[in-house]
Amino acid sequence: MPAMTEAATDTPMPLWRTLASLMLDPGGVVRRGLGDVGPAAALAIPATAFTLFFLQSGLDRVRGGTIDGTGVGLLAAAGLGLGTLGVALVALTAWGAVRALGGTIAMADALKTFALCYAPTLVYTLLGIACNLAFGWNTALAFGVTGVLWALGPMTGAVREMLGGRLWPALALSTLCGLLILFGWSRLAVLA
Repeated sequence: MPAMTEAATDTPMPLWRTLASLMLDPGGVVRRGLGDVGPAAALAIPATAFTLFFLQSGLDRVRGGTIDGTGVGLLAAAGLGLGTLGVALVALTAWGAVRALGGTIAMADALKTFALCYAPTLVYTLLGIACNLAFGWNTALAFGVTGVLWALGPMTGAVREMLGGRLWPALALSTLCGLLILFGWSRLAVLA
């Protein structure tokens, strides 16, 4: 096998490939680093995912007659807030816990890693909004909540790597993070 050149190893990985790698091998992404993924690009993933998730909640509630179009817009804005500020706060809290448990990851890398763990959520919410609009299905629970739960796998793998391979603390911490996000959704989704 020919040796790789220096230029070939310095080529930044595209965002889509980083996301796919994070879903399949979250620990490996943490080990190798996040490359050129900036915080804004990383937070755009959960921001979009939660905006679509809350939009689905709003569309489901419109069908039930409990809110109007303004309420749907308010819910989508709340989703944007949870996907950016909420995910950032949960990630920073988790970073503090990782550091307290002996992890050495930098705060910026932890923030980007946690944000990118919501790539499966984005996939699910895209599918959910498509089914919601195309078929008139109520999709917030089936696609939105399921998408949030699918983020726990990459998150557990990433936290496990941050903690030097310790599984139980990683499971506990990622479960707590998932519960905090779901609690945020349950509180914000009833506001409109």
